[in-house]
Amino acid sequence: MANILIVDDDLSIRETLDARLTREGYAVETSEGFDQAKEALDECDFDAILLDIVLPKVSGIEIMKYIKEAGIETPVIMITGDPNVGTAAKSMQYGAYDYISKPIRKDNLLDVVRRAVEKKGLIDRKKELEKENLEYQKELEGEVEDRTKELKNAYELLGEEYSRKIRFMRKTSHEFINPLSIIDGYLTLLMSEDLSDEQRQRLRIVSENVKKIDRLVQDALEVTADGGVNT
Repeated sequence: MANILIVDDDLSIRETLDARLTREGYAVETSEGFDQAKEALDECDFDAILLDIVLPKVSGIEIMKYIKEAGIETPVIMITGDPNVGTAAKSMQYGAYDYISKPIRKDNLLDVVRRAVEKKGLIDRKKELEKENLEYQKELEGEVEDRTKELKNAYELLGEEYSRKIRFMRKTSHEFINPLSIIDGYLTLLMSEDLSDEQRQRLRIVSENVKKIDRLVQDALEVTADGGVNT
């Protein structure tokens, strides 16, 4: 049920508009001036406001300015007994949705109020979508932040594991160097002895394999050095 606020100092007009709109299923509240209207606006979010331009003390235009400055997005329909271009323009200048002139015809009243209520529905829906979008954006940002932390932790763990393996390779490679040098030295001595061709061939095979292992060790040391990991 849409809520309608009527602001008019003329009791008969308030009662007439109230009766017409109530019969159409609207919830209606009436005010005779600024103070009552302000109190009503503070307590309820209306779907449309019917506001008389000519009011004692505070004019409808001043009330319209207050509504705009307060950030109230309810469509305001100005009621005027002087429907000239200047009055309409001034009303629109302060954000009025539309205006109707006295005497107020029922069909015109209902048509303008219906359109104003529909606009308020669109305004409310837009605000809901913006709120949902903001909440989704915050949720998404939270998920991205959590995921970034997870990836950072995983990267650090991988980095630690990589560093550990590099240190192990360097340490192992260094431990191979001295034994390989000793084996190579003994092979050189043995091959200087008086050996048969078959013995010499076997020693040569062993020497070639020792050299292959030595190259692998040197390659491992070079790779781990490029990794920038110190022993």
